[in-house]
Amino acid sequence: MDKLKASLMDASFGTFVRKPSKRATADSVRSISVSDQSSLPVTAAPNATDEWVEVGVVGGAYGVRGWLKIYPHAQASKGGGALLHAKRWQLTKNGQTQNVTVSHAKLHGGNHLVAQLIGCTNRDEAEALKGSHISVSRADFPSLAADEYYWVDLIGLDVVTETGIALGRVTGLLDNSAHAILRIAYSKLDKKGAQSEAERLIPFVAAHVTDIDFIKRQIVVNWEEAI
Repeated sequence: MDKLKASLMDASFGTFVRKPSKRATADSVRSISVSDQSSLPVTAAPNATDEWVEVGVVGGAYGVRGWLKIYPHAQASKGGGALLHAKRWQLTKNGQTQNVTVSHAKLHGGNHLVAQLIGCTNRDEAEALKGSHISVSRADFPSLAADEYYWVDLIGLDVVTETGIALGRVTGLLDNSAHAILRIAYSKLDKKGAQSEAERLIPFVAAHVTDIDFIKRQIVVNWEEAI
């Protein structure tokens, strides 16, 4: 794995997680299937906006006719499909951003895509785009099933216990293959009584997550503050 790919391993914005099922238990942390309809309550799922979300990076040229090799931040089955679905991308490199139109994009191998942009017709032009970060409008993300979320829609939500105790704010998610884990930043007092930043991790499973309310912009969890 080269340095470019290694630097992207924890990128989370383009991926999605499935809604926890109420049938899941603390010992049942498998991914919930799309067909599982016994899901937790959700209030007002966010409407797609024109917010631009980084979802991948250009790895270099592919072939000699201007095609690009693309490393998505998420597998196509977990949000990388935004790159396949969207016809407009933003490319950012060295602080400069350009809007481009995609003519073709397809899966290639197990962990990347290949794509061709209108106006990019040879290997030199494609190679010049290597290292460009690719953003896609949130409005152009493919629709998810009723029991799925894009990580980008969960990041920034406040997390509270069922009794209303604030636990912090979601700053990202992790994927341990079995399920997603919420990364929650919060402030606490250190030994000298000063405020310091800390992080707690809460599994995104029904044993812990009981409600997601996009109007209040919060996730309600069954979790003890001291944990």
